[in-house]
Amino acid sequence: MPNWQDVIWDHGAADHAVAALGHAASEIDRMAGERARSALAVLGEWRGEHRERFNERLRQVDGEDADLSGDLRRAAQQVSRLSQQAREEQARRERERAEWERERARERARERARERERERANG
Repeated sequence: MPNWQDVIWDHGAADHAVAALGHAASEIDRMAGERARSALAVLGEWRGEHRERFNERLRQVDGEDADLSGDLRRAAQQVSRLSQQAREEQARRERERAEWERERARERARERARERERERANG
């Protein structure tokens, strides 16, 4: 017996989530690039202990931003994979349903043929 329940998945919401996650990742990358350009502009003549602390914090923030944008992109890819799996599962269920219906039709045809044969034999 096939699974008669359709896969429950909101493809529109999933597509929206993928787009939003990708946009957020791109925005983080864009802002990190702006921050790096701004830092380069002001750091040319800056020397001393505060400069070293600033550089360390800048490296830390850059790493955190890269991690976050990577996490967002991985989440978008995961949602995309789940959407694809939902589509594939729905298609599989529909194929199974169609095959089940074809088999039932063949069985009914065989039963009708047997019934006609019995009627002819009984005469």
